Amino acid sequence: MTVKVLITEDHELYRDGLRLLLQEVFPEVQIIEAGDFPAAMATLASHQNIALVLFDIHIPGTSGLNGLKEMKARYPALPLVVVSTVDHQVSIQQMLQLGADGFIAKTSSKATIVKALKNIMEGEVVIIGGQDNAGPAVLSPRQIATLELLALGLPNKEIATQLNISPTTVREYVSDLLKLFGCDNRTQAVLKARQLGFILD
Repeated sequence: MTVKVLITEDHELYRDGLRLLLQEVFPEVQIIEAGDFPAAMATLASHQNIALVLFDIHIPGTSGLNGLKEMKARYPALPLVVVSTVDHQVSIQQMLQLGADGFIAKTSSKATIVKALKNIMEGEVVIIGGQDNAGPAVLSPRQIATLELLALGLPNKEIATQLNISPTTVREYVSDLLKLFGCDNRTQAVLKARQLGFILD
């Protein structure tokens, strides 16, 4: 039986590598390729029977996790596995929360990816990260929102306005974030948050 797979990846070399791997694992596979997000969405609109999407979140036409969010909102039942260099545990958790059905780090070995693809096509959720960066366990949605506004360089007063909370509460959030990340100032906290995958540019 022919299996139709969409590879959404802007780097031609890695796209070729994934295609060869898929053809090795599934001889009957039919592969469709998209080099940017608009092309991926157009492909999904014109092909109703795609069995799997291999999706790199860092592709032209979208930013952060917006592409993943939009694709899963429009096609919630579509099996989608993120294949990316963004392999922080925090980021992977966010991807799964947005509906991703699995994750494969681009740094994984060929044998690991082959095994993962087989398991995925059998319906398993596969998570293969290249790092073990647990970082701070959990941040609340408000703390993450505060972090994102800090990353934009906004002062406490502006953050308070954006989040509709008091400047005092913002100060408390910032203080808590500095403690969580073990940092002395806002700039360090933003850098650490980026390293751990809490902020995806």
